[in-house]
Amino acid sequence: MAIRREQVLAFRLASHGLHGRTKSLVEAAARCGIQETPLGTSVLAFHARVDGLTAEKLEKALSKDRTLIALWAMRGAPHVVPATDLGIFTTGALPLDGESLRQTLGGWAAALDKADLDPFHVIDKLVDAAKKLLDGKSMDVNELRDRLYGRLPSLHRIKRPESARDDMPEPLFRAVGTTGAVCIVSGRGTESVMARTDQWLKRRPAPRDPDETRAELARRFLHCYGPGTAQHFAEWTQRSLADAKQAIELIEGELVEVKMAGKRALLLAADERDLESPPEAKGVHLLPVQDPYLQQRDRATLLPDQLARRRLWQAVRGPGALLVDGVVIGTWRGRVNGQRWEVELEPFGRLLAKVRDAISDEAGTMAPLKGCSSAVVEVSG
Repeated sequence: MAIRREQVLAFRLASHGLHGRTKSLVEAAARCGIQETPLGTSVLAFHARVDGLTAEKLEKALSKDRTLIALWAMRGAPHVVPATDLGIFTTGALPLDGESLRQTLGGWAAALDKADLDPFHVIDKLVDAAKKLLDGKSMDVNELRDRLYGRLPSLHRIKRPESARDDMPEPLFRAVGTTGAVCIVSGRGTESVMARTDQWLKRRPAPRDPDETRAELARRFLHCYGPGTAQHFAEWTQRSLADAKQAIELIEGELVEVKMAGKRALLLAADERDLESPPEAKGVHLLPVQDPYLQQRDRATLLPDQLARRRLWQAVRGPGALLVDGVVIGTWRGRVNGQRWEVELEPFGRLLAKVRDAISDEAGTMAPLKGCSSAVVEVSG
């Protein structure tokens, strides 16, 4: 089956819940997790998907009801995921072997080799130490990092790469979260407070077979980003291509092959009908930087124009995406100025007056989420 770009994008928008808002925070997070970097962006990503969202509702789900949980998941980045899906976004996202783990470690991989340290062994030691340090209590993330580093003398043999800021290998530290051992219970970023996941959750999900969680993560990836390839899955999870292929092979019987832009790609057979006739996306969304929809690895499918891609996907402090009727037509940045939420747009072309009005309305619904009473939209460029 050969498919068109417009079909693919309409299907992905629907898979991400951007064709119409849901009432359920859990449903929104279950698709592929909601990333919480930069700080304060997850609430905006939820807002694009959940009707009637308030900051208080999100915080209640995280802190009181604990139906959602924040932890380090894919790519070592903090994500908000359903508590019931803990295994999928933790053990399901862990690299399978040493070569795959090197993708996650980045510049630290060579440093660990020179110190003659097995990263999987180190992660096990860190998990054991973290469970003891956090038994019955929570701890500031910086204190936890320092105390873990002090408890494992073998880490002191590692020579810090030039690009690193701390002696503790940050990817290994974050992997403690991706094992499912620890979670973020309050605050964000450098002000996070950590706790043991098994003691934080009111109802800890029953352990699942690692192959089952790996298979389910691959399934959810292809549902949100399909048609896709093993290479796309490898990049999204930050694992080796061989590891990604192995995970996808676990659901091989559920897949069909399609042609997209003349190239072969994989799709869940269960999604074939939805891809053939996806719902039409309407309305305006101001998607934050690192929004799940913007995590598509085949970026040229989302934005064929190379200059537009450079403007949207920037290495440092990138903007969000202005999505109108399912099409990315520009970028945006927001900031809090007193009680006012200020949104600056950089459209790729001319904005019609009715579109500008709709954007202003959408910015106004976002203002309370940022603690503001009003919003103002300005267009630059």
